[in-house]
Amino acid sequence: MENKKILLTSGCSFTFEKWNWPTFVSEMMNYELINVGTASSGNGLIGKKVIYHVDRLLKEFDPKDIVVGVMWSGIDRNDFYTEDSREMNNTNNWKENPTKVVDGHYNWEITNFHWTTRKSRLWYEEFHTSVGSMIQTIQNVLMVQWYLERKNVKYFMSTFLDIFHMSGANNIISHPEVRYLYEMIDFTKFLPVSGCHEWVKENHKEFGFNAPDSNGYIGVHPTEFGHVKFAEEVIVPYLKNNLLL
Repeated sequence: MENKKILLTSGCSFTFEKWNWPTFVSEMMNYELINVGTASSGNGLIGKKVIYHVDRLLKEFDPKDIVVGVMWSGIDRNDFYTEDSREMNNTNNWKENPTKVVDGHYNWEITNFHWTTRKSRLWYEEFHTSVGSMIQTIQNVLMVQWYLERKNVKYFMSTFLDIFHMSGANNIISHPEVRYLYEMIDFTKFLPVSGCHEWVKENHKEFGFNAPDSNGYIGVHPTEFGHVKFAEEVIVPYLKNNLLL
């Protein structure tokens, strides 16, 4: 990594594959890439991984040599610390659940609203609310924002979908338990798009998504072409315009 800046990225399935945006940003900007994204991750895991890995990098590198890119995921995803590995191979065929924040310690179990795992069923049946989920997401954004600012590490953020303005989100944002937290987010550090999915759909719909399946379903994930264009036309110009070189 000598003489190169390090790009540390964290996110969900929009981030973790080799054909996702981090690979292309690192190539276009000549950065060394450390991608700690994991499919199905919620914003708790995404944020904790940023802080853990940046803390390790700062033991060896100067803050000016590190750039962090975070793509936040769905507000309804969650994670729990656990020492119970009974669901390591769960009925949803998730290969790494519990997963890890700290290397070698698989202690974080992911929950998702359509999964049938024990904690997923319990969480969404008994504890989940949209307001509570938005509060947790914003707390994670602020945790990473304030940590990176304190450590003088440059960063940018975005969202996989427009989680702050999609259907019903405006009503959640206006909730008194949410609004004051939302107003603390530094949106100047966010890419100038509503979300990765929305930008690709608006600008490269023809090749940015796979063809519909037999049921007409296209899915939310951009293709490799869509990720290349998102890196080339959104992230790289943002980095250059904001002096994250």
